[in-house]
Amino acid sequence: MKNKTSRQLPEDNKGIVFDRNKMGNFWWRMENIYYVKNEAGEKVLFKLRWAQRFFLNNIWFLNIILKARQLGFTTVICIYFLDQVLFEENQSAGIIAHTQEDAENIFRNKIMFAWENLPDELKSSYGVDTSNAKQLKFNNGGSIRVATSMRSDTLQYLLITELGTLALKYPEKAKEVISGSLNTIHRGQMLIIESTAKGQSGKFYDLCMMALNFARSKRKLSE
Repeated sequence: MKNKTSRQLPEDNKGIVFDRNKMGNFWWRMENIYYVKNEAGEKVLFKLRWAQRFFLNNIWFLNIILKARQLGFTTVICIYFLDQVLFEENQSAGIIAHTQEDAENIFRNKIMFAWENLPDELKSSYGVDTSNAKQLKFNNGGSIRVATSMRSDTLQYLLITELGTLALKYPEKAKEVISGSLNTIHRGQMLIIESTAKGQSGKFYDLCMMALNFARSKRKLSE
């Protein structure tokens, strides 16, 4: 996994109640400063489930997740992207959802909810632009955005959610995402594609089989 102990809080922020050494630790941050909504819609402190922890321990530059429901992969990736944008300089993250409704839901209930419920002492160390309804831009040069396409952006982190569903229901849109949005990610940056299975055909199925065959070959991973 890439190094996760980067940016400390600004030295002039005297109100932070957290130990600075802990705030520099990725794993501590992931389970101590972010809040999410649980299945009942209640605000709870985010704690890693076994599948989420396994994913973060094995994350690479190009990632495919064939997911089951209720394991929280979309949630953990959103929290992970937000964390990287906040604690590294000049990082841009994008999340592509297969419908406008899903894009709005992910931004409102995962990204914005996590940001708005951070401790005030931590939030006050950032300047944030919320003028775009589906994007947060921070004064450390970072941003995180949710949309249905990202053809023109240059990103360090990109998540494509439910590619299987997208390819099944909107095949032309899936082609646009593959041909356009994937060009926003360059060598050494991170791409995650996750979806539930939608049969034994289609672009997501092909990518899953390619990844599975590659893993079985035990070849050394490159960027």
